[in-house]
Amino acid sequence: MASATFDTLHAAKALTAAGFEAQQAEAITDTIREAFTESVATKADIAGLEAAVTAEIVEVKAEIVEVKAELKTDIAEVRAEIAALETRVVERFEALYKQLWLVALGIVTAIAAIVKLL
Repeated sequence: MASATFDTLHAAKALTAAGFEAQQAEAITDTIREAFTESVATKADIAGLEAAVTAEIVEVKAEIVEVKAELKTDIAEVRAEIAALETRVVERFEALYKQLWLVALGIVTAIAAIVKLL
């Protein structure tokens, strides 16, 4: 990160005027300057981070659009599979219904034959 402006001479003079010895004032001033230099973000730092975050947001949005399209395709495929299964189930029930009617007709016919024999 770039350093922020800190007037060390002015700070050292202010500390000396407040009663600190020159060596103490310099040590305090150097400590404050180092803190500013190492941990203060400049407008350029923030702009760089903003650009990086904006680029990542654009990338994530593109990925979301891609995933959304894939999900739509997957959902359409699942719906088609469900419709095909529904058709097969209906066809099997219709076939079973016909078989049950034939069995029932056979039972009625057998009962009628037995009644005639009696």
